[in-house]
Amino acid sequence: MTRPDRASFPVVVHGMLTRDEHVFMLRRANTGFMDGFHTLPGGHMDPGESVVEALIRECFEETGVKVINPQPRCVLPYISGRHQGFNFVFDCPDFVGEPATAEPELFDQSAWFALRALPDRCPPWLTDVLNLEATGEWFRELRWD
Repeated sequence: MTRPDRASFPVVVHGMLTRDEHVFMLRRANTGFMDGFHTLPGGHMDPGESVVEALIRECFEETGVKVINPQPRCVLPYISGRHQGFNFVFDCPDFVGEPATAEPELFDQSAWFALRALPDRCPPWLTDVLNLEATGEWFRELRWD
């Protein structure tokens, strides 16, 4: 039975490109959402894609690298105001190429940051991602007003 009122929510993928205790991040610009914040490469899953396929595509589009064998790190369902969805975060220590800003119309800066010294302006959930690893957990529901 199909329910016409069934809600659909975005699935968002994020890749932690890491090297020597550093993570590659991009600073959002001209998007209208979290501009000025440093974020992990990623984005929305397209219809017909698997979560891993979406991650590989998004990382390539945003950084120019080909992620190899990404490993699930955590799942973060979220509710924030009128937005609700699912974040999937992957560890991506293996990739081909050197990460860079491949979409300058969406990001005005990219850099490697020490995992213990992230930039001040990061998505609030990134701290949760790092804390989950320390506790061995893989799931946390997030809610912001």
